[in-house]
Amino acid sequence: MPKPANSYIAMLPLALMAAALATFCDAIHAHTGTLVYPDPWLFKQAVWVFPLFFLTFITMAAGYFWITKLLPGTIPHERSTVPGTFDACIEAMISFGLVYLLSGFGNREPMLLSFIFYGAFFLRLAFTYEKLFLFGLALVLAVSGMLAEGALAEFELVHYRRPEIVNVPFWLGALYMHGAFALREAMRFFVYGKRESSAS
Repeated sequence: MPKPANSYIAMLPLALMAAALATFCDAIHAHTGTLVYPDPWLFKQAVWVFPLFFLTFITMAAGYFWITKLLPGTIPHERSTVPGTFDACIEAMISFGLVYLLSGFGNREPMLLSFIFYGAFFLRLAFTYEKLFLFGLALVLAVSGMLAEGALAEFELVHYRRPEIVNVPFWLGALYMHGAFALREAMRFFVYGKRESSAS
């Protein structure tokens, strides 16, 4: 059995790839006026955007790793902690990126975005595996993500065009919920796949 430290090292490429994707999509948000940084540096973004995304995804990955260890057996999650495929990881990342991009180009219709994003999440949930685990993970990401971004807005580090709840748009929660699919498949490929390889 590999040490937890090996798993944390395996989280680094996951966090780098996810941070690069999120930074690109966030640049679209800045370009479309979905959000505004008061002190932009490059592509209308603040200098801290990529580092913060990197830390965020490291935190998400570490949280996923420990939550799955502490979950009771009554919540099935075995398949969510075994090696996954590169194809599934990329597919989930692309799906998350598409939702992210749509939120930028459709930000002037927040009610429609919320309807589409939350509806699409529950549609995806109906066809996925270990639904209860994924739904719980999605809720944690949605609440913590909205509160964190709301805090950034409260400190005037960023401002959303149409804040609706805790200084952020309501559809933002659904964006994080779609991110749960990407986080699970990325963990299965980058972290649990590497642990399996090092154990053999």
